[in-house]
This record gives sequence, structure tokens and C-alpha cells, in this order.
Amino acid sequence: MKIKEMAKENRPRERMFREGANVLSDAELLALILQKGTSIKR
Repeated sequence: MKIKEMAKENRPRERMFREGANVLSDAELLALILQKGTSIKR
């Protein structure tokens, strides 16, 4: 599932700000650290 397909409140970055980093999986934390994703708007 792509991030854009997820409900906004369930996206890793939003969950981290709301609930803290301890609720995220290792893969979600790594993606946030690496800032994986694109900044291009389509």
C-alpha cells in the first residue's frame, strides 16, 4: 500500500507525532529517517 493510499491519521509520520516513535515498526522508522518518498506533486 502506498502512503498516499493510507488514511492520513494512519501514515507513519503523523502516527509518530501523535503517538510517539515507539509505536512504529522498524521499517516505518527507517523510512522516516531516510525520508523515503517523493516530493513531486502529481
